Amino acid sequence: MDLHETSEMAAIRAEIRDALASGLPGDWQGSGFLPMDVRPEHMEIARSLEKALASRKLLAPAWPVEYGGRGLSPREQFALFEELGYALAPRLTTISVDLVGPVLIHYGSDEQRSRHLSAIANDAVVWSQGFSEPGAGSDLTGLQTRAERTGDTYAVNGTKIWTSMMHVSDWIILLARTGAPDSRGRGLSLFLVPSDSPGIEVRPLIDATDQHMLNQVFFDNVQVPVENRVGEENEGWRYATTLLQYERGDALLVGQFRRMLDDLRRAVGSAGWRDSGTARRALAQLEIELQIGRLFTLRVVDMYVRGQVPDVEASITKLYMTEAFQRLGEAARHLAGPYASLTHCDRLSPLGGRIANTVVASTTGTIMGGASEIQRTIIATRGLGLPRG
Repeated sequence: MDLHETSEMAAIRAEIRDALASGLPGDWQGSGFLPMDVRPEHMEIARSLEKALASRKLLAPAWPVEYGGRGLSPREQFALFEELGYALAPRLTTISVDLVGPVLIHYGSDEQRSRHLSAIANDAVVWSQGFSEPGAGSDLTGLQTRAERTGDTYAVNGTKIWTSMMHVSDWIILLARTGAPDSRGRGLSLFLVPSDSPGIEVRPLIDATDQHMLNQVFFDNVQVPVENRVGEENEGWRYATTLLQYERGDALLVGQFRRMLDDLRRAVGSAGWRDSGTARRALAQLEIELQIGRLFTLRVVDMYVRGQVPDVEASITKLYMTEAFQRLGEAARHLAGPYASLTHCDRLSPLGGRIANTVVASTTGTIMGGASEIQRTIIATRGLGLPRG
């Protein structure tokens, strides 16, 4: 595995830093540990920044040139996303770029790739992800939302929950059952559905950070053309698992972790912050955890470079980084003292309220994209060959 920083990586870092410097306020603090920034006061900043990145072909730089990318290597994309994370850049196209794009590149039709990839990369079109259901969260093979085909159209009925960004998205990538009710993963199909389709109702879910990122979505006889199905009918589980592996090796977390750690290191010893041998040992331990997580992430990147699709490796990375973020939040809370509990609404909050937000939001990080228990099961069964319990 080659871990050396290349000149191409250094060049893309310089370019993205320049774009971020002109696109973000000078005192920008972001939201902390969140895959997307959904504060109403940040929404226009996010839209403007992503349009600016798209104009520079930096929104999806690893995609082929014909789809709005630059054809950059996975290493250069790692460098870019690490910088985005470090800058706490607000993102609305996380699902569009990180999840939908790779699935369409692998499995989409020529018409789907031509229509959607260019729109994402050039126009920053926002997508949401309709996978989890009230009775099928971590076990997606148990979902019950159905898509019944009549002629050239599917009628979709059911409900999705924890649907990120649905309230601001243009499209939703939807996993629905097309096989028998008990077909589990063998009877699922993947669809591309306009978010404003008749029959879709969106209800907001306010999370523990008092943010509106999540939603419950109801589908009442929503009509979806056959040409909006990705790949073959009943093969959606195979396509969806590819999508989930892209979700589980995100360099943004590495950049966000480094930013928080650097900010903590600078703050320790200032007014109200604890500075002691215990504090310095905590910072040293966090530095070790960051380097381990970065190496896990780079291993995933190296697999992409070799033309491989990570499986267990992505689960290891996701499990480690999201749980490390919980330890980071707790350490930051201890170092900052009582003021750490203040949110961004209070002018006395340290680091713009990012500590309190990280402590709370990092809990959801171990659930989103597959709970830690699911990741451990994948590692045990697929990686170590252990039997299921």
